[in-house]
Amino acid sequence: MVLGLAVFAAASSDLTGDAVRTVLRRSDPRVFVVAFAMMTGGLCFLALRWRALMPQREGVAVLPLTGIFTIGTLLNYVLPGPVGEFAAAAMVSRRFRVPAETAFAASLHARFIGLAVAGSVSAALFLTTDMPVPDGTRRWIGAATAVIAGGAVALGVLSAHPAVLEAISDRTVGRVPFLAGLHASVVRLARALHATGSLGPRRYAWGVLWALCGHAMVVGGIGLAAFGLGASPDPAGLAFTYTVSTAGAVVLYAFPGSQVGWDAMFGSLLVATAGLTVTDAVAITLLVRVQQLLTVLLGAVVLLRMAAGRTDDIGALNS
Repeated sequence: MVLGLAVFAAASSDLTGDAVRTVLRRSDPRVFVVAFAMMTGGLCFLALRWRALMPQREGVAVLPLTGIFTIGTLLNYVLPGPVGEFAAAAMVSRRFRVPAETAFAASLHARFIGLAVAGSVSAALFLTTDMPVPDGTRRWIGAATAVIAGGAVALGVLSAHPAVLEAISDRTVGRVPFLAGLHASVVRLARALHATGSLGPRRYAWGVLWALCGHAMVVGGIGLAAFGLGASPDPAGLAFTYTVSTAGAVVLYAFPGSQVGWDAMFGSLLVATAGLTVTDAVAITLLVRVQQLLTVLLGAVVLLRMAAGRTDDIGALNS
């Protein structure tokens, strides 16, 4: 995080000691607390988006599901690839008696809905406004669009034709005797993807709605944080910065430490499209990172509480 912001800030001469002191003098920490609460509250909508795409969603409570979502976020920060998604699906299975493959399939569909909504919003803003978008960002948008579209097509094919994934598994891990359990899990996942993909437009409409609400909460929280700094970003530019950064993050998703590039991209877009100074952009990027780190810490707290509760259950059984 610090490295990414340092690289971004070093490219400009606007970040001076006097400018930093000015920002600190006009900052209102009370507003930051509300902004953090607003951005964190958006996680509840992401949990609702996830639940909307679970074929068996009865009894799945939103707040515990949000807590599990934060644990997945924690693991995604420190481990490469979709490790957090696997772990969160396993926790949902244990907590709500939902098959882990079903929870994971719903999570995949929900993630792509969130990315598609973010990409659609950024594309709409790009086409309907005259905000200055750097050439480098255009290339980034193109790469992210290709990755999201390719992933969505692959997910759609596997969800519509589960036999494809079953056949792939049967001809690979299915031929290794000691991987029989993994093969069975892949078969269950293929059927879970099909069940999720067959939920119908109403469930997906709810998923889109919750995704929009979640994004709106974060954009509103970032705008409130900017207000607490005494800055006045262009609303369209702020929304564009967040949605492009969210959609573009999929390109870096498989690599731990990808936050470095994200910070530089987010901060530079705040300057280019939201009309902020480098000093204000760096400050807002830091605040967004603080909120994200708080979410990670919240995930750690929830994980420790779940572990403690499980230990208590085991002790009660032993007694």
